[in-house]
Amino acid sequence: MAEVEPNNSHQNKEISNNKKKHLPKYAQFLLTGIAGAAIGAGLTFGIMEVKELKSPFYQVEKVYEQLQGSYYKKVSPQTLRQGAINGMLNSLNDPFSEGLSGANQEQVNNILEGSSFGGVGIQMAVRNNKVVVDSIVADSPASKSTIKPGDEIVAVNNKKVSAAQFSKVAPLVRGKIGTKVTLKLRRANSTFNVTLKRAKISQSSLTKRTEGNATIITITQFDVNTAKDLKSALKSIDTKKYPKLIIDLQDNPGGAMDAALKSASYFLPNNKIIMQYQDRKQKEVIRSDKKLSGGFHTNLKPIILINANTASASEIFTAALVQNHRAVSVGQTSYGKGTVQEVGQTQDSEYKYTIAKWLTPNGTWINQKGLKPTYPVPESSLAKLPQFQSMSILKKSMTGVDVATLQQYLTALGYMPKHVTGVFDDETKNAVIEFQKAHGLTADGIVNGQVQAQLYLAVAQKLQDDNPALKKAMSLNLKEMED
Repeated sequence: MAEVEPNNSHQNKEISNNKKKHLPKYAQFLLTGIAGAAIGAGLTFGIMEVKELKSPFYQVEKVYEQLQGSYYKKVSPQTLRQGAINGMLNSLNDPFSEGLSGANQEQVNNILEGSSFGGVGIQMAVRNNKVVVDSIVADSPASKSTIKPGDEIVAVNNKKVSAAQFSKVAPLVRGKIGTKVTLKLRRANSTFNVTLKRAKISQSSLTKRTEGNATIITITQFDVNTAKDLKSALKSIDTKKYPKLIIDLQDNPGGAMDAALKSASYFLPNNKIIMQYQDRKQKEVIRSDKKLSGGFHTNLKPIILINANTASASEIFTAALVQNHRAVSVGQTSYGKGTVQEVGQTQDSEYKYTIAKWLTPNGTWINQKGLKPTYPVPESSLAKLPQFQSMSILKKSMTGVDVATLQQYLTALGYMPKHVTGVFDDETKNAVIEFQKAHGLTADGIVNGQVQAQLYLAVAQKLQDDNPALKKAMSLNLKEMED
C-alpha cells in the first residue's frame, strides 16, 4: 500500500501493492482485485435484451460497439476502454481517484517496488557553494573506499564540476553497472583520486547527517525500503554524542502506508494505536506490535519537522508518535490527506481509487485540516516565492509577471534591494549579471531556462541552509520533550 504525490503537486496517491505476499491483515484487505467485464461480439438481439436487463454495462458496451463500428475515424479498442475507465473515475469527483500514466505511473511503481541505478553509493549536496559528499550508502562501492562525508567533489572522470551545475553531477557519477568512474576529491587542503566500479544502487528515500548534538534524518517519501533504511539509521546513531534526533518530513508527500506503520512502530511500546482504518464496511484499529516492528525498538523521542506539503503516510507517522507522546512536531500545519487509495490494473492501464479513510490514534480525521505542530514556526519567505509562468527568455525592457518573479528571486538571494516593478530595467540586468557570474553562467544579463533553473537551485540551497523549523528544533531542550 502506498500514498504518493507527483512532484510539485498535492495530488497524493495511496497505493496498494498487490505484488506483495504475506502482508499483515491490515494490508491484505487493501489488495482486492478488480475483475474486468468481457465485452462480447456477434450477440443476437434476444441475448442483448437479456443482457440489458442484467448487466449495468450494457449501455457502455453499446456505445463502445457503435464507436468501434461507425465512428468516422478508426479508433483503437484500448483508447475507448481507457476513456470509459477515466470517465468512471472522473465521475467520482475525487482528486485522488484517477488513471496513472507517464511519470506519475513511474513514480508510483518506484514507491511500490523501489528504484535502482548504476552508481557508487554517494548522496551529494551543495554546501558553501561546493559539491560535497553528504552521505554514503551502506554496502556500496563508496562505503568500501576512503571517501568520507564532507569530501568535496572536484571532478568526475577529469571533468570539473561546480555547484552552479549541480544537476549535471549525478549523471556523471552514474553509469552502467560494472564500469568504472574516477572521482577527484578535496579534503582539507589536499586532493586525491578514488576510482570505483559502479554497482547496483537501490535509491534510498532517507539520508542521515549530524549537526551539533543532533542526528538529522530526512525522509523524502515512504517507499518499500524506507522502514528498513530507517531501522539501520537508528541503529547506527551514537546516542551519547548525538542525544537529539530530528526527523525531517518537510515536503514529504507520503509513500507506502505499510512503511509508515512499520517506521512508527519502532518508536512505540507494544499495543499502542498507530492509526484507525475505516472503509464502508468496518473500522479497524492498527496497533504497534513485535510483528510490525520486527522486534526493533528505540527509546529516542524524535522532533519531527512538518510543513504544508507533509502529507498522507507522513501524517500517519507524525500523528502516531505525537499523539502517543513519543515525539513533538515543529513547523507548519500539515497538508491534511485522510484517505487511502488502492491501485487497480487492467490489461492496458493502471488506475487508483479511494477505498477508505484513516483516523489518527485519538480518532481525528485530518482530511483537509492537517496536523497542527506542537511548536508552530512560520515558513521561510523563500518558500513562498512563485514559480516562473514560462521558460521564455527575459531581457532588458521586457515587462510582465515573470519579470516581477525574477526580481523577487534576485531580491531574496541578495543580488538587489527590494525592487519588484515588473519592468526589466538596468538595475535588474545588473543583478542578473552578478548572479550569472557567481554561478558560472554566461554573464549577458539575459534570463533563459538555464538561469531559471539555477535560480530555483540557489533558493532551494538557501532554504536548506536557512530552515526556520530546523533552527527551532535545534534550540529545543531535550527536557522540554519529556512527559
